[in-house]
Amino acid sequence: MKKRKKVNPKRVLFILSCVTIPVVSWLLQYVYVNLDAFTMAFTDRTGAFTLDNFVRFWNEMQNRDSDIRTAFRNTFLTFGVIMLLFPTQIMVSYFIYKKIPGAGIYRILFFLPSIIFSVALSMIFMRIVGVNGAIAQTVQRALGLDYAPDLLADSRFANITVLLHMVWLGIPGDLIIWGGTFARIPEEVLESGKIDGVNWWQEFTKITVPLVWPTVALKMVLNCCSVFGSSGAVFLLTKGNYGTMTLNAWMYLQIYNNTGTHETSNVYNYMSAVGLVLTVIAVTISIFIRRWADKTFEEVEY
Repeated sequence: MKKRKKVNPKRVLFILSCVTIPVVSWLLQYVYVNLDAFTMAFTDRTGAFTLDNFVRFWNEMQNRDSDIRTAFRNTFLTFGVIMLLFPTQIMVSYFIYKKIPGAGIYRILFFLPSIIFSVALSMIFMRIVGVNGAIAQTVQRALGLDYAPDLLADSRFANITVLLHMVWLGIPGDLIIWGGTFARIPEEVLESGKIDGVNWWQEFTKITVPLVWPTVALKMVLNCCSVFGSSGAVFLLTKGNYGTMTLNAWMYLQIYNNTGTHETSNVYNYMSAVGLVLTVIAVTISIFIRRWADKTFEEVEY
């Protein structure tokens, strides 16, 4: 008969000390919060079961002048810009990885925005597009206006200006992630391609992208998961005014501007219902994109 291994109390204590706090934190901050939000979506402020929160959401979506319709439109516009920038981010990282002239300088310049506070970056951008800046004066001359427009405080220009802010900061993308991903590609594979006479475009599309496709697919799925969280710096630049409201900013302001409590206001229940609907839609989109991505290229081990 085998002897049972003696349990080392110090080892057990060490393991418990490592996992207890993370597990308790996960239970309280993720499981409990999400279960509570799910329950609130199907109840009113008194705790009684109701589907009125979902009916209200549907009715507001039907109203063309509602804030939530504007928020949906701007959120999808923002998400569209993110997806359009996605291949650009990969190519920028690819060219830096290939050590084009000035690659080191570009890497530093492109990485800087990721270590500077978003508030500071937004203030810099507001100065750039302000009425005294060259951009506003260029718009004035181009449109023949008798004044320099405040591009972030004019509904004709505010949305476009916010999207330009995203483009300004979004082109470099995840420079470190892509740089590390490209660095894993065996040099022998690229050298073999050169011997076969492939040009840079063929190397990028026929060799590099298929080899790093798992990372590309993962990033696409993550982008789709956060489709309804796409808001850029709307809150910092305009606070959602002048037709720039996004879903993220709208939901935050619904809670922030609420003067009631959980017992006197239904806004928490309504936001839970909205969040549940958005989660179901985002998960559905993500599953579809993941299945499409898995069928596009077979995973390559190297």
